[in-house]
Amino acid sequence: MKRVTAVAAVAASVLMVAGCSSSSDSKGGRTGDTPGVTKEERARADAEAQARAKDEAAMKDVAVRHTKAYTANDVRTMCGLRTPNKQGDGGVEGCVKRFEDPSGDKPDPTSTVSTEGAPLSVPPVKDHPEGTGLMVTEKTTDGARTFFHRWAVRLVKTDGKWLVDQFTSIRDDDMSAASPVRSALMRSKG
Repeated sequence: MKRVTAVAAVAASVLMVAGCSSSSDSKGGRTGDTPGVTKEERARADAEAQARAKDEAAMKDVAVRHTKAYTANDVRTMCGLRTPNKQGDGGVEGCVKRFEDPSGDKPDPTSTVSTEGAPLSVPPVKDHPEGTGLMVTEKTTDGARTFFHRWAVRLVKTDGKWLVDQFTSIRDDDMSAASPVRSALMRSKG
């Protein structure tokens, strides 16, 4: 008798769960995948997520291109990816004159540059506005040895484009902080 009762209870539970998992759209546009969310709300959320992902990709692209230009001594590209605040007097041309290497030497491009971690919001400091911080890492291999250099980059969206407003090395003591990027950007005047 106990076995029949247990089987009946299990069968009733299965039927209740099966009855509640309908994915039909007969309830005012609501979907079974996300109870209480309409198709329009889901579409809007998906579009916002895609826009954020596209914005993050653009931000990371600027940070990597700026760092590659910096390490390759390509000052024209580097200066073109900076905010007017970071370019200084004279805009791009003034920036190029300040950073141009008179010897014209270009380092050997044997390194790879990539971003690490997710972007994070960083508050204003000194003459730098509120922005988004990223860690950029350069990995250089010299024979059997591998070297890493990390930078913290503050990016600011200006006229719909991401530009670099602050670029500073991340020190070893920054790496032990909860947020190495925030630590480096808040201590630096770079």
